Parts: sequence; C-alpha cells; structure tokens
Amino acid sequence: MTDEQLQSIHSKLLIIADYFDTFCKENEIEYYLMGGTALGAVRHGGFIPWDDDYDTFMDYENYTKFKSIVKTKLDTDKYYFQEEDTKEFPLFFSKIRMNDTTYIEKDVVGRDMHHGLFIDIMCLNNAYKNKHMRYLQYLAARVVNANSLAKRGYLTNSITKKIALQTVSLFLFPPLKRLLLIFVRSLNGKESEFVGHFFGRAPFKRTSFKRSLIGEGKRIKFESLYLPVFSNVEEYLRIRYGLKFMEMPSEKVKNQYPSHAYIVDLDNSYKNYLDKK
Repeated sequence: MTDEQLQSIHSKLLIIADYFDTFCKENEIEYYLMGGTALGAVRHGGFIPWDDDYDTFMDYENYTKFKSIVKTKLDTDKYYFQEEDTKEFPLFFSKIRMNDTTYIEKDVVGRDMHHGLFIDIMCLNNAYKNKHMRYLQYLAARVVNANSLAKRGYLTNSITKKIALQTVSLFLFPPLKRLLLIFVRSLNGKESEFVGHFFGRAPFKRTSFKRSLIGEGKRIKFESLYLPVFSNVEEYLRIRYGLKFMEMPSEKVKNQYPSHAYIVDLDNSYKNYLDKK
C-alpha cells in the first residue's frame, strides 16, 4: 500500500473516530484507545504511519451499554454497526463501518457482510487475580476465537494453524462454546483487580493488566483530535509492547503487521464489488 493510500485511509478513519468519540460522549459511554492506536497516539501523536488500523477498548459495562444504544441512535445513513458473535460477523468484537466505502479483507472476499471502512471496538473482560486462572480464561477465549476464525474463513500459510482451526471447527459444539464463553466472562459485573483482552492476537503475558492503569483516563492529541487513553497509558504500552515501545521498530517487526486491505475504494460502496463478483 502506498503512502498516499494510507493517508487517505487515515483521513477517513479520523472522520469515523470523531463521530464515534462524539457518540460516546453524548451517551456517557467510556472508551479508550488500545493497542497500536494507543501506541500511535503516544509515540506519533496520531496514526502509526504504516498502520491502517484503529482499535478501541471498553470495559464490559460500557461495551454492553454501547451495543444496546448504538442500535437505535447510530446515524445509519453514514454508518453501520457490525455486532460481534453473529452470523454476519462471528468474531468477538464489534465494528463501526462507514457506508459507501470499500475495505475488503482477503479472507472475507465474497462473504455476505458489510465491507465498509471500519474501526474496532473491543471488550475488556474482568479477569482473575490468580495468574493460572487468567491463563485458563485466555485459553478458553483462544479456542472460541479459533472456531470463529474458521467460520469467517481465516487464511493462513501455517499448517499448524490450519489443523487447529479445522479441529476446533469440528469438535467445538455450541453447548461447549457457551460454557467457555461463560467462563471467560464469569467475573463481569463483579469487582476485579485485573482486566484482560483475551480475544486478540497478543500472547498471554500481554493480554491482561491491573484495572488501576485505566484510572479516570485522560485525553491526548491524536492527529487533529484529542482522544481518551488510560491514565497510565505508558505502563499499559510497556505491558503490550515491551520496555522499548517508544523506539521505532525494525522493518522485520513492521512486516509482522501487514495491511488488512485487499480491495480499497474510499469513494464507492463495497456493494459494487460484490455485485461484480
């Protein structure tokens, strides 16, 4: 992807981000930048120059509230809410997609779903203080996630991953899936010292952290906006990316995070491409 294409994507993502931020403020929903988006805010004052992602966190209470409110208050002329764990989108996070745009990922080409440019909204689940119990939460989420990826059509060159996805898709029956999800979410609605994002791509040691890092939150510059991050966002980034998170990565590390895009057209609806297909 060229620098010019990335800049165009960033400009459109910023429009969605601004709308999303206003929506959350108007409806008293707390959220925070996460992962590479939080890293970009701290290290670059905006997008990581080579990244086409925009990720956010909500705790369980705010995530549940958001999913309820967005279904009636979203500006559906401009945006689309893609809810988690549905036939359209079987993964365990949600998206806000921009209508009349095209951003088709390779593993969902031809899938009957909304393919507009998007931002991600992830749920932070309450996590056990005991590390071994948190690891069991992580493992349960990985099994469920593998099943969802198989349904979605996840592409990989790894023989091991292919076998794992096929095995899980064959043997993870709905009752077992429900039990695993209940366990992952078993502390939601209760007091917990730790929270975790177990459905992402990060290894276990980078998935959970003390709730105290969130604090009251703070807003920092992100391109032309000021957006919310954890009060102790630096410690969160050290957990997620290591002690040297402020240093620019090598080309090898950059290549571990390829573009999500397969077909990009920010001026025309994805429906045009599905019709052609």
